[in-house]
Amino acid sequence: NDDLSIGYNFYESEQTNTTNQTAEASSIQVAYSMGGASVRLASAEIDNANYSTNVGKDQKATTLSVALAF
Repeated sequence: NDDLSIGYNFYESEQTNTTNQTAEASSIQVAYSMGGASVRLASAEIDNANYSTNVGKDQKATTLSVALAF
């Protein structure tokens, strides 16, 4: 129905130098609204941030939002 929205994004970027690393990012978003209330959930993940293969450079994030309008 018109109250549900789903989105997906994928991004890939290559750095060409002596190491030739690739950074990849993906995210999915879901939103539902009913009258003046909305619930939104987003999850994102990036691998090889800063074109580095160090495990510490991989990142994940999840966001939940609830909004009420009067």
